[in-house]
Amino acid sequence: MPSEPAPHVLPSSPTYRAEIPWRQISLFIVITFVVTWLVALPLYLADATTVQALYLPLSLVMMGVPALVAWLIVRRTRPKGQRAATLGFNRHRPLPRFFVYLGLAFLLPMVIALLSLPIASAMGLYNADLTNFAGLQQLFADAGVTGMPVEIILVNQVINVVLAAWFINLLPALGEEIGWRGWLTPQLLPLGVLPTIGITGVIWGLWHTPLILLGHNYPHLPGWQAVVFMVMFCTLIGGILAWLAIRTNSVWPAALGHSTINAIGALPLLFSAEPTFDSAHVGITGTTGWIVAAVILVVLLAIKSFKPAPTPTIDPATAWPDDYQAETQHHPDAK
Repeated sequence: MPSEPAPHVLPSSPTYRAEIPWRQISLFIVITFVVTWLVALPLYLADATTVQALYLPLSLVMMGVPALVAWLIVRRTRPKGQRAATLGFNRHRPLPRFFVYLGLAFLLPMVIALLSLPIASAMGLYNADLTNFAGLQQLFADAGVTGMPVEIILVNQVINVVLAAWFINLLPALGEEIGWRGWLTPQLLPLGVLPTIGITGVIWGLWHTPLILLGHNYPHLPGWQAVVFMVMFCTLIGGILAWLAIRTNSVWPAALGHSTINAIGALPLLFSAEPTFDSAHVGITGTTGWIVAAVILVVLLAIKSFKPAPTPTIDPATAWPDDYQAETQHHPDAK
């Protein structure tokens, strides 16, 4: 066993590299992937009409698989007082700081998506129309909605994004994030931040393969290339979600960030001159979005911002029983 504990690990992380639970991590990966493919299998066997009807409900079920598998592992390996914290659920102190990170979880994906647009436009990959919003109007016209002022359309779309990010998408995103950032990321942190981001990003990206091969996110790319693009995207954006989780020792900001990403996938349509765009190169999932995400990630790494928030001292006179139990179990010398 190393004489020095690994730096910058979370309270739920192993203290030393030699203590990383590789068997549990392997089981988590294998079971999560197998169950996910089983859930997605009807999409490969059904006719086109049935696939269209099943796609959304089965996708939502898939998003809950990482949380379920992580919970089963934690239930078998951790005592009751530690289980919630090991999955990323902690009491947040101080609350104002936590709310700041929730705000960042919502804003950072928006910034990445919006900044990708002028980059894509400069590269000839995107035609913007900030005067008439022709693409958006055409999209609504094709759907049979005419005569609505463009200002009303834009306001409605912004409201939809906020509602989707903070409410509609949040629980499905939490289902994934409990697995990726709530449980897996802390278990890998003794390896260091960069290896943790890389390993988790590859796993998370490959986990999407059943849907990616059906055209999810990158419908115009060949299947193998779409999978590679998804791994790249998940590694870069996953690094930012990991930063949110590590800085707060909580799964909630990562879940909100993930929820926001899902809510803004079509954001380029709001400012497009055309009713379509190339998601492989435009927006948060595209290569121009990767550029912005990479810059943010490099800055966070350069300023050494991946340090966990200080763990507050728990007063047994005012703490919840499970809090004090978890604290004393993680720190046996605590009184």
